[in-house]
Amino acid sequence: MASKILFIFLTLLIYFSNDGFSANDDSGTCVGNLTRRDEPRSDPLDGFDGLTSIGLSDPYKDRDGNLMDPGLCIYHCANYGFTYSGLGKSNQCRCGGPTALVTYTKLNDTLSKTVCNLTCIGNSSFMCGGDNGYTVYQATIPIDKQSQISATEKVSIIRNLKNNKTYNGCIRDSPYCNQRALNGSKKEFSSLSIEDCVAFCKNNNYNYAGLEIGSQCFCDNSFDSMNMLSPEECSSSCTGNKYELCGGPLALSIYSVPPDAQKDNRLTIGLGVGIPLFVISVAILCCIYKKNKNKQTTKK
Repeated sequence: MASKILFIFLTLLIYFSNDGFSANDDSGTCVGNLTRRDEPRSDPLDGFDGLTSIGLSDPYKDRDGNLMDPGLCIYHCANYGFTYSGLGKSNQCRCGGPTALVTYTKLNDTLSKTVCNLTCIGNSSFMCGGDNGYTVYQATIPIDKQSQISATEKVSIIRNLKNNKTYNGCIRDSPYCNQRALNGSKKEFSSLSIEDCVAFCKNNNYNYAGLEIGSQCFCDNSFDSMNMLSPEECSSSCTGNKYELCGGPLALSIYSVPPDAQKDNRLTIGLGVGIPLFVISVAILCCIYKKNKNKQTTKK
């Protein structure tokens, strides 16, 4: 068991490492393999319907369809404040609250081998449940030191992002250091907000700012819109502002960097044109005055 927990830790570390950036993550504790209790078909109970209860995709699957493993599922469920993460069918992740296990029966080792017999599609070193069972972990990510907001609050923030004109969506990042979605300047912040990342990229003369797993900032002048993800995959609270979202594991929240405000040249133009006209007008008046004066002198 200790070796498996170590493997999950390393998996999380791979997810959260970006060109030398690393987070002090821990992994969830394995609860065991569970299957649904016998219950009336007319009124089935499911303790792992947490994502459905808050209006998100359930089960959760990564877009590529080949990354799912305990680390990714644990992080997704913990980000939304759930207690347990359940992996099934080798590539599916479901989440449950404190009472999730009530509707399930824990399997012994013998049954586990037949019911939860599928390896994770993202890492064959781990089991990811089966067609009728889940491999369950406690959803714990000590990386998140700040106070959590509720799942409802987080979903509300995601829904309202469409009203932010500088928000360009959530895009997939690459796990490979030299193939990042944004390849410009980068920085890890101990306390990060959207404004911090945008300012950092602006100071380095980039057009776009990308935030990842709550504390990392990347910049570039363009991004590939073909890599768009569902907004719910960018669910990490920013370390500097829990009411803002800063990407997710291998997912970037993309914001446009506003251009410098154009200087108000109206006054400059006005002065530039007005002063010469004033001088010319005065000169003409002087000439007229002098001419009239000469005429008066001649008459005398």
